[in-house]
Amino acid sequence: MDLEEFFSRLNAGETNFADVDLRGACLIRSDLRDINLSGSDLRNADLTDVDLARVNLMGANLSGAILLNANLEYAILIGADLSGADLDGTNFENADLSNANLRNAIIGNVRDAILCNTILPNGRISVDVDEQ
Repeated sequence: MDLEEFFSRLNAGETNFADVDLRGACLIRSDLRDINLSGSDLRNADLTDVDLARVNLMGANLSGAILLNANLEYAILIGADLSGADLDGTNFENADLSNANLRNAIIGNVRDAILCNTILPNGRISVDVDEQ
């Protein structure tokens, strides 16, 4: 699916985009709240200022993606690959990052996220919410 088709379907009210390939896509300032992007390939995508509140990104590949100032409040990122992603200024309030990979990611505050068995930027594995 190309970016034009993605936005056309999104604007038509579709919410299920599981396993979609949006590698390298420019999605700056998009409203992607409440959609399903589980298993999707978003490697190297630009998601700067994107609203991803309550999005299902379970098992998604976001390695190398840019998520500057993105909103991931209540997002499901279980098993997602965020290695090498730029997450500076991203809102992770109540996001579930269980079993996610944040190795080498640029990250600010994830204190309000669920970090069970999450690989942190320094390679350590978190065992609970209080670690980062």
